[in-house]
Amino acid sequence: MRFKRRLPPDDEGVPMASMADIAFLLIIFFMLTTVFSVDRGLLIELPETEVGEPVEVREMVITIPAEGPVHLDGEPVELQDLGPRVKEARRRNPRRPVVVRSDRRVPYGRVADVMDELIQAGVTDVALPTVPEKGDGG
Repeated sequence: MRFKRRLPPDDEGVPMASMADIAFLLIIFFMLTTVFSVDRGLLIELPETEVGEPVEVREMVITIPAEGPVHLDGEPVELQDLGPRVKEARRRNPRRPVVVRSDRRVPYGRVADVMDELIQAGVTDVALPTVPEKGDGG
């Protein structure tokens, strides 16, 4: 009499342990590839003050880096062209705020030149953002 060897039936289901691994890998992938920063481009260090107020995002941003040309909304612009471009943008939307972000190492005269161009363009409400000073614990 011959006995047949009975093998346990193969469990043909989907292995759930590897499914959880794949799910965690996908979560990690999407977390690492997500872009959180809206501010890109020029790296500048803002001056520090005791009180730092956040500025709305949809403003017209003029960036004065320590080296290189002045930028208007991320695009380089000649100083003499800055006033007319800001004036045109304000003509289309008079309530659009103007923010001048200047690196702390920029000479005051260069910031004054930018402010002069803005005044000649009729812009009198300008925000100058800063970052809070690092306190000594108090």
